[in-house]
Amino acid sequence: MEHHTLEPKDQLRAIKPDHLAPRSSFACPSCGTETVGTFCSSCGEKEVTNQNYSLLPYAEDVFTTVTLLESKVVRSVWFVLSRPGYLSREYFQGRRVRYMKPLQLFVFLNVIYYFSLTLFHATTFTTPLATQLHMNNYYAKYASARINQTLQKKQISYEALENKYNQRTGVLSKTLIFLLIPIFALLFYALFFKERKYLIEHVVVATHFWSFNLLLLGVILPFATVVLIRLFIALNIPASFVTNDGIASATLQICFGVYLFLMLRHFYDTGRWYCLFTASLIAWSFFHIVWLYRFFLFEATLRTV
Repeated sequence: MEHHTLEPKDQLRAIKPDHLAPRSSFACPSCGTETVGTFCSSCGEKEVTNQNYSLLPYAEDVFTTVTLLESKVVRSVWFVLSRPGYLSREYFQGRRVRYMKPLQLFVFLNVIYYFSLTLFHATTFTTPLATQLHMNNYYAKYASARINQTLQKKQISYEALENKYNQRTGVLSKTLIFLLIPIFALLFYALFFKERKYLIEHVVVATHFWSFNLLLLGVILPFATVVLIRLFIALNIPASFVTNDGIASATLQICFGVYLFLMLRHFYDTGRWYCLFTASLIAWSFFHIVWLYRFFLFEATLRTV
């Protein structure tokens, strides 16, 4: 029996599969880079082929986007609610792909909060003109003087101004609420200056704190209020105990204080007593800071109404 020995080149030619054949290249439509493969090696743009004109790839993209976004949303919302400070720590330890970005989470919960206002009446951040004038213990005289000036300047009735003001302030509040993030970031920076952290770290902590606040004020508090009102009515207890502003404010401050204590301990890793002091201080001053935001909102609304 004769044995035929192949030359090395012939051996390679014999075993070379079809999928190792040279792949065609394409010119990236976005950056112009000549690239071999499906995705541009420079900017990541995907090559457009005949398959892109089929409904199947589009459906796959929709499914992937929805499932990925849903998992990120659920995971981020759960951790910002159940583990204070955890998302902030994960962010700066480089574990980010499994969660929504801090500002994305804030914007998402901001939308949820303002959507809840269509179901449950609340004026914490919208602050209509009547609240600015008659429930204001900070700058009521100044606000009244500014309104009188505006009435004389525009020569319109108070009712017409109030209607325009409330519509305008409802729009502006959705944007100006972002002011609360740098205010609290600077507050954290001052209180934890000795920790030598970058300002952006305090900004992320403040963003996650306000994400929790929007979740508390836009979802948890309205739901709990409805449940308690129905329970009190069933037990023949006056529902005014639930809707009383003093009781509601005290309950919220306790929630803020407890959450802040856990959050500050987890992220800044400082002493228990100092975290208790700072959490209590911020919780006590919370509504004072909200009125600072309301002052900016009042001025911005009145100047653009």
